[in-house]
Amino acid sequence: PSYSPDLNPIENVWRIMKQRIKARLRFPGTLEEMKEAVKEEWDKLTPEDWNKHIDNMPERLKSVKERKGLATEY
Repeated sequence: PSYSPDLNPIENVWRIMKQRIKARLRFPGTLEEMKEAVKEEWDKLTPEDWNKHIDNMPERLKSVKERKGLATEY
């Protein structure tokens, strides 16, 4: 497919960030608080976090091909 979240590692990173923000003791109540929470969580991402999603790209490609473009587990 021309656009597939399965082939876009940033989609997984956003999912992780959403989970981390939801897990906070105090959920952001304003737009400014949300912006700050996103920035804080973004800054916590490590090279290992990024590499984990990039390194499994061959498996992602194989899965998308096998599923003929349909959604995969990624």
